[in-house]
Amino acid sequence: MTNLAPGGKLPVSSTGIVAVQPFFLPLSAALSPAAAKAQATALQQAGMMPDLSSAKDETQFRAMVDIFRHGLDEGFLKPMLARMAADFPVHMQGNVLNGVNVEEFTPLSGDDDKCVLINLHGGAFISGAVLGGRLESIPLAHLGKFRVVSVDYRQAYEHRYPAASEDVEAVYRALLTRYPAERIGIYGGSAGGALTAQATAWILNKGLPAPGAIGVLGAGTGGTGDSAYFSAIGTGRQPPMDLMGNLHTMKYGYFDGSSPDDILAHPHRAPPEFRAKFPPALLITGTRAFDMSPALALHRALSQAGVEAELHVFDGMGHCFYNDPWLPESADANATIIRFFRKHLK
Repeated sequence: MTNLAPGGKLPVSSTGIVAVQPFFLPLSAALSPAAAKAQATALQQAGMMPDLSSAKDETQFRAMVDIFRHGLDEGFLKPMLARMAADFPVHMQGNVLNGVNVEEFTPLSGDDDKCVLINLHGGAFISGAVLGGRLESIPLAHLGKFRVVSVDYRQAYEHRYPAASEDVEAVYRALLTRYPAERIGIYGGSAGGALTAQATAWILNKGLPAPGAIGVLGAGTGGTGDSAYFSAIGTGRQPPMDLMGNLHTMKYGYFDGSSPDDILAHPHRAPPEFRAKFPPALLITGTRAFDMSPALALHRALSQAGVEAELHVFDGMGHCFYNDPWLPESADANATIIRFFRKHLK
């Protein structure tokens, strides 16, 4: 198989469907050498996310989730955290806020006690508890000198929507007794990024003051589009691959039984006057990330409502790439997150 002549015309149907011919897709020329090496390695490996839609019943679904949780913890999270211990040292302490288990992270040199970040871990609303929160909290606590409170929110298969939003509300209420709302930031990646937007909508719907700023990383709240195809091809998978959208339709999953019209689960669909209440928002994604279209949809919805929303799209990078903090692109993303919260939490 060889590449077709660059710029050649592909067959296009009357409805605009392009018949893509076989071709070789190289890594993005924009990648750093370290990121290119990491992506080449990752492309040779099989993904750990199982096809949960193939579960015949809830018992099988639970068994598949348990296997996935174990593989994620042992194969990715624990090795990454072991590496982080030397390069990103922090203090870590367990706590309970309003009945919700949390872990608090502070830099060894002392944190800025005037503001706090709430972290909501990723993991497709089925995994990532505790260890995923550590992975996402440690770099910002160490590099940004923030106090980070990571929430062990309820998720599937044990729980259903809106349990996670309720847990974030409980933690937020507890922190409001110690910090003004404008000094509290909320952020998360993947499912935690979607939950950040959902929990913000939930908090606003409860009549609570908006947090000072939010970070929706590697996520959006809906909006299937080009990334379902381009991200699949760019990560060596057969398109389409709408993983973010599938979270909301997954039988036995966290959103099973919820309504597609629920604006607290899909805040990008909320009326403009409600979206306008959102605080400044930072969105980070990549051109090979399946979350790119959902992120674009949420950014557009917030911008249309007059919300100050920053969108950073990293060329050639995949889903939640910043979870490998040693990559130059990740260092750039973390610096962007730190600048954003320092700008707004004051």
